[in-house]
Amino acid sequence: MAAQPSHAATGSGSAGTGSLGHGKEGLAALSPRERDILDAIIAGETSKETARRLSLSPRTVEVHRAHILKKLGAKNTADLLRRVLLDQ
Repeated sequence: MAAQPSHAATGSGSAGTGSLGHGKEGLAALSPRERDILDAIIAGETSKETARRLSLSPRTVEVHRAHILKKLGAKNTADLLRRVLLDQ
């Protein structure tokens, strides 16, 4: 089966639950760099701001964002924030 584009990635059975798609293990599944990117998303940084601060290319930040969305079962950034902040 071919990999889905990041914008089409959805969680498994998490729609409408208001929590992380994969429970607490979802956050634990993030790499340290993905946690850095998630913290930047929560802080409201743009991808360009995050890239400058972490000495990465903006495209690398976008790839990490897409991986975070997929791992946590979020449909978009707003859904990601809702899931992460409600789960705390």
